[in-house]
Amino acid sequence: MADQPDNTEVSVAPEGGGKKKLKVMLLIFGLLGLEGGGIFFATKMMYNKPEESMAAEVTDEDKLMQSLKDQVEIALPELNAYNKRDGRLFLYNLQVTIRVQSDKKDQVEEIIGLRESTIKDRFNTVIRSADSKFLNEPELQTIRRQLRHELENILGDDQMIVELLIPKFFQSPANV
Repeated sequence: MADQPDNTEVSVAPEGGGKKKLKVMLLIFGLLGLEGGGIFFATKMMYNKPEESMAAEVTDEDKLMQSLKDQVEIALPELNAYNKRDGRLFLYNLQVTIRVQSDKKDQVEEIIGLRESTIKDRFNTVIRSADSKFLNEPELQTIRRQLRHELENILGDDQMIVELLIPKFFQSPANV
C-alpha cells in the first residue's frame, strides 16, 4: 500500500482574507446607510409637512345644483311663422329658449337685444322652408339643430349655447 499515492488534498486558504472581505462589506453598507439617513433627514428638514385636508363628499344633488347655478336660460322673442308645404298653409307659434353659461349671460342678452329682428327673420326662414316631416318630429331635432345653427351664426360663437329648448310649439291650420 505504500505504492498507492495519497488522495488527500490540502487546501490552503489565505489567512485573514475572509475577515478582510467582511470588513469591506460592512464598511460599504455602513456608508450607504449613513448616506440614506443623511438624505432622509435633510429632506425632512427642508420640506414642511403637507397640510391636512378633509375631502367633502359630493352627492348627485350637489352636482345637479352646481350645474343649475352654472347655467342660465334666456328666452328669445316669441315667433309666429307660416309654412306652406304639402299644399296647406299652417301657422306655427313657438317660443325658443337657450341655455348658456352664467358668465356669458350679459353678453348673450346684449347681442339678442341688438339683433332681435335678425333672429326673428332667420327663425321665420327656417320654419317657412322646413319640410312637414321635420315640423312633425316628436323631439324636433332637425328644427332645433337648424335654429341653433342660425343663432350661433348671429352670436358669432358656436360654443356659447349649451342647449336650445323649444318649450312652446303650436301648429294650427291657417284657414281656421
